[in-house]
Amino acid sequence: MSDTLPDVRVAPSPGSTAAPDLDTEGAADAATRLFPAPRATTSAPGASALRCPTTGGVMSGRPRVVEIGGALTTTDVADVAIGHASVRVDRTRILARLDAARAVVDATVLSGVPAYGVNRGLGPLRDHEIPAELMGDFQRYVILSHAAAIGKPLSRIESRAALLTRLNTLAAGASGASPALFEGLLELLLRDVIPVIPDQGSVGAADLSQLAAIGQVLIGAGEAWLPGTDEIAPGATSLAAAGLRPLVLEAKDALALVGSNALSVASASLAHRRTALVAARADLVAALTLEAIGANLSPLGATVLAARPHPGQQVSGRRIREVLADGDLAQGVRPTASLQDPISVRTVPQVHGALLDQLDDLERLLDVELSCAPDNPFLDVDTGAFISNGNFSITGIAVAFDALRIGLAHVAQLAERRVAILVRQLRQGVPLVGQVQHVTSATGYVTPLILAQTASALVAQVKHSATPISLSGTTVGDGIEDHASLAYPSIRLTEVALDHVERLFAVEALLAVTVIAVQTRTRPYRLAGPVQRLRQAIVDVTRRSQTTAEVVDWVVEALRREQRGDDLAEMRAPVTPPPVSWFDRDVARHDQLH
Repeated sequence: MSDTLPDVRVAPSPGSTAAPDLDTEGAADAATRLFPAPRATTSAPGASALRCPTTGGVMSGRPRVVEIGGALTTTDVADVAIGHASVRVDRTRILARLDAARAVVDATVLSGVPAYGVNRGLGPLRDHEIPAELMGDFQRYVILSHAAAIGKPLSRIESRAALLTRLNTLAAGASGASPALFEGLLELLLRDVIPVIPDQGSVGAADLSQLAAIGQVLIGAGEAWLPGTDEIAPGATSLAAAGLRPLVLEAKDALALVGSNALSVASASLAHRRTALVAARADLVAALTLEAIGANLSPLGATVLAARPHPGQQVSGRRIREVLADGDLAQGVRPTASLQDPISVRTVPQVHGALLDQLDDLERLLDVELSCAPDNPFLDVDTGAFISNGNFSITGIAVAFDALRIGLAHVAQLAERRVAILVRQLRQGVPLVGQVQHVTSATGYVTPLILAQTASALVAQVKHSATPISLSGTTVGDGIEDHASLAYPSIRLTEVALDHVERLFAVEALLAVTVIAVQTRTRPYRLAGPVQRLRQAIVDVTRRSQTTAEVVDWVVEALRREQRGDDLAEMRAPVTPPPVSWFDRDVARHDQLH
């Protein structure tokens, strides 16, 4: 057997369509995009361009390889999850580590020395001995008794991320997991047997019930997607389709699987990626509005932002300056409308920058969680001791995401206030008679000015979601488990907030383009390059639908494509809820993260 596994190549789901390739001009333009690419990683030697497994399109970046058992990053998790990276494992190194830990487990079972989750029960049953003859049955009991997750299935992307995350922390060898458990989880990822994980059940003190859904598939129960299909089947059926057999768990294996926060940490990594993309998009949309209203750009200057040198505000200011750089407004050809604009315009770098600084702090936190040994009990292989501990608590992640939603709410507040400015400008710029005539004579889409109310509703929901949830936990486990971080609910709530923020940005962009259209009818001026591309794309999508809900979804897609450097003239229809298939769900999730 080779020491190095082949790279994962997850086949495209049936029904996927190839996205258009970038032409030469588009590719050159994409290379100068203003929004940060993921951190540099290793490319596979001699590898050629990959097809995106979600959409079938050609990936813009070079193929990447992620090493399991190393320093995993949020970028690694997201790229493997959406199929933009493969994985590699040094079997010899990792299995040697697991074998050493396993020897301690076996010795503990033989000696009878009490060890939590090894020869003693879990939680309230922590002092109950497990008879040797029931050791195998106990592993199955733990999986089935903990399989309490409910709700809608998470996407395959979340499930792949969870598999990768737990594999990486198991590779540390501090869990006592058997090599067979590690290899079983690895085969699920390699062969695309992706467990169905319900979206509710974790309180952030080990994702017990949801990771049990993975354990069910390993032992031939539960549900999983059939490899290479859009069909959910019984776990045993999906295993058989991939040429795999159910796994017989050994002592400590069940706890080694469920007793971690792999899903929470994986979901946090995906939410971090998505939030970073949304934060960059906030700068793009703000730039569009600044162009539309003829804002005073002096608050964006490098000198004034360096006077208070927070990294985030400098990044935000630079991105907006560069978006606007070649337009008449930035060049001084077009005069500014006012000496000093409202605070929602003037403080964009400061407010957006605060969110960026939060993201940097969160990334450092997650990098630790992705490559640590979080197990309770912790197995110290050198001393042969199982050490009771609290490393399953991820309160830091819970608090960070509560704070992140507050940061998002401030960004959303600014966007909603800019929407009000745009609507006011539209109403003041066109007399009532003109507005009536325009609407009644129009043959295409008309931007409703009441979108200000829609924006107000969206920002209200974002602000409501900013209420901290990490303090809402209750005592479980017969009073033994009397604190929980609620990290996972905090992460899920952040995803909901991001949905609202993306639509709010789309509303702002749509109104900004409408203002520009009104202005340029009478006094044409040169727009900055990204602004002009977005203006044209948004004008085009308003010709595809008469429905505001559809137009807003199209604008969300246009903003995403401009941000990642895709051809705006060849947008595919956005996936809107409810998705008609699991494939559609994966496409929607892919687009949030890419």
